[in-house]
Amino acid sequence: MGNLTVRARQVWPFVATALAVALWWPAGFAGRASWMHLSLMQTDSGIVPLSGGELLLGSFVAAALVAALVSTPGLRLAIAVALTAAAWMLTETDVVFARGERGVLAGLVGLGMLLGLVVGSQAMRGMLPAATLFAVLAGLTPATWPRGLLLAVALALPFWVATSERAAETAIALARVVAVWLVSVVFSMSLWAGFASLEVGALADPKAAALDIGRGFVSFIWERGIEIVTTAPEIDTPMFWITIVAAIALALIANAVRTRATQRTA
Repeated sequence: MGNLTVRARQVWPFVATALAVALWWPAGFAGRASWMHLSLMQTDSGIVPLSGGELLLGSFVAAALVAALVSTPGLRLAIAVALTAAAWMLTETDVVFARGERGVLAGLVGLGMLLGLVVGSQAMRGMLPAATLFAVLAGLTPATWPRGLLLAVALALPFWVATSERAAETAIALARVVAVWLVSVVFSMSLWAGFASLEVGALADPKAAALDIGRGFVSFIWERGIEIVTTAPEIDTPMFWITIVAAIALALIANAVRTRATQRTA
């Protein structure tokens, strides 16, 4: 058992790096664009403003996932930069920007990537920070297929450190994960509403656009925030069943590992 654990720790950095590369695009953009392309929606006059919100959030989620998986700062930065740059170059050949849009949209991609790297690195501190991060990613990602999976992982992770003596702490952790997820969902939808309030070409003037986005963001929270909180769980209900199975499996594995460790030291 000890040798297996040591070998797993030795192999994990390579597996984690491969996972980071493989999951970067699906986590941030799957279902919103063609493979390894960013979600830039073209119109006759330029790029649909909503694309700005999707680029910001998608880049954030993708980079945060890389940072959570890869422990070496230099390597996680290199992976995020290389994949982001490659996806941007593949995407910009397919679209025509209005004057001034290109730099602003590229800036949103870069900003999302940097914020994601900073936030995602905090998940390395333990299971509960990792659960919180996955709840944030599940709520913010514009991608379609991994959203429920991210939520299931977020809800299952607290069970890894759960014991009969820590039942109250586990319940609090689960409540926090759900609350963080709901806040993240409201934030992402409000941000999309803010970008959607712009006219095509408005992103060319970032200062004016930021004010309009802010007004749309606040208005959406005021008008629809409670509705989103009450309806969001219904959308991802199937994943809660997957979460229950995953949580039971994690709890059994964690307890088995702890029991084995106690027996070996006794």
